[in-house]
Amino acid sequence: MLPRAQRIVTSLEIRHLIRRGKKSAHPLVICYSLTADTPRAAVVVSKDVGNAPTRNRVRRRIRHILAAELPGRSLDVVVRALPLSASASWLELRDATILVLGGPSERV
Repeated sequence: MLPRAQRIVTSLEIRHLIRRGKKSAHPLVICYSLTADTPRAAVVVSKDVGNAPTRNRVRRRIRHILAAELPGRSLDVVVRALPLSASASWLELRDATILVLGGPSERV
């Protein structure tokens, strides 16, 4: 789970990142990112992904992946789940998210 300090919570910030950020796409997820001093993230899952339990499962998976991958990166990130992410396995979703973030992070 992402700590509160690493979450982007306002719709204004999310909208700014989507409009101004660098876009990276994969059939499962789309990532919008901008450089920042401290890493922060938001996850957007629309109703096209599925019903509420499905959307929440996808959201939890992506947040868990981001909690592991964000440290060591100086990015503000919005990850948007696409409908195919509902049927993706954990490993497929993790690999797609890491790919759109720009590859594995450099951990110290």
